[in-house]
Amino acid sequence: MATMYPVSGSFTIFCQRFVDTSFGGTIGYNYWACWSVIVSAELTAIPIVMQYWTDKVPSWAWSGIWLIVIFCLNLYGARSYAEAEYWFAVIKIIAVLIFIIVGCFTSGGVIGGTVYGFKYWVDPGAFSHGVLGVLNAFVLASFSMQGTEIVGITAGESEHPTKDIPRAIRNVFWRLLIFYLGSVFVMGMVLPWNMPDLLSKSSNVTVSPFTLVFTAAGLGGVSHVMNAVILITVMSCGNSGMYVATRTLCALSKEGYAHRKLGQVNKRGVPIYALICTTLVSLVTFATSFIPGKALFLVLTDLSGVAGFVTWFGIAFSRWRFRRAWKLQGKDTSELLYHAPGHPWGDLFAMIACPVVALIAGYSYFSPADPVGLIGNYAGLVCVAIGYCITKLWTKSKMIPLREIDLDAGRDLDMEQRWREELDEKEKDDTRGIKKYYRQAIAIFT
Repeated sequence: MATMYPVSGSFTIFCQRFVDTSFGGTIGYNYWACWSVIVSAELTAIPIVMQYWTDKVPSWAWSGIWLIVIFCLNLYGARSYAEAEYWFAVIKIIAVLIFIIVGCFTSGGVIGGTVYGFKYWVDPGAFSHGVLGVLNAFVLASFSMQGTEIVGITAGESEHPTKDIPRAIRNVFWRLLIFYLGSVFVMGMVLPWNMPDLLSKSSNVTVSPFTLVFTAAGLGGVSHVMNAVILITVMSCGNSGMYVATRTLCALSKEGYAHRKLGQVNKRGVPIYALICTTLVSLVTFATSFIPGKALFLVLTDLSGVAGFVTWFGIAFSRWRFRRAWKLQGKDTSELLYHAPGHPWGDLFAMIACPVVALIAGYSYFSPADPVGLIGNYAGLVCVAIGYCITKLWTKSKMIPLREIDLDAGRDLDMEQRWREELDEKEKDDTRGIKKYYRQAIAIFT
């Protein structure tokens, strides 16, 4: 959808366009709130990371400095944001690749002097606390995996969306497989889940699973390097969160869901009022981390994790309706610039899995009763339901019939044709041999 209709705000607009107005507004505000909270969570993490080197600077000072930095990066437009993210990504990719290689060698006993193999998958076992443990991990996993959909948000500011978006999306799967699952796979081989350091509540980088794997390899002195990488990761997430939340709020304004001022952009294309509003909301949310017990802040971060499932459901549902409308209106699928693999089963799976997981992920908080955990896992779903009902009453909108969905508005037919011609030339230039696979492999890391 982002390749056919490259707009800033992407799936917020798509939910409105292919489902109904109230659904689009609900998903949009859910996503904006989610990333505003994530920015505040990263502001809280910054001083924790910095305290490894010095504890003489107040935590609020580190957070304030970084808030100013990410505000300025986003103030100067998409180019400065993209440049910062490029260098952040380069450092993270190099660090993760080194980690995976070292972890594999350590597991096999090549370095470190101990052969681990898969023994920890047998004793104490691969899945801590069985099914409930896995379910509890889903919310945290959702919090960590959010951001894979950002590529759709950037479509409206891309110079060549019909070319850039498909390329980026194709590589998301492999990047997740290699960098996310690859790292977790290595940790599972070298570290048992009941390792005392992993169960420690310490925020020190020396108990980070990344550092513990290097320690097992006999490279314990890299803790400073890993702390720097963690710092860069936190900074990158905060920068991305500010960018995404700002663009989402701007899109909501342009569609009439927020004050029109929030949709105004400066000469650099930055929605300055949306940026200021998002910064203030993140700052207020960050302030809750200073409340004794931090219960409210923990609830907010849990809410952002659950919000990820709501967002992914919205994306899957709107895309499913888009493809159904495309077929019912007699359009040829060859006109589509990108064909999602697994259609329609991928959409159907996401539409079922996201709400089911969101509902059962907090099951363990019922017995024994944990009010903070229950609120964090389920209050977000209640808020989304209430928000949808309010926008439904306000807009009095109805679900758009599939045959009445406008599939032509917003399309750039000339750009689509040029892209198809470029694809034809590329296919002629490619071979079926090593050149083709070389390009595919390189694209994953670029």
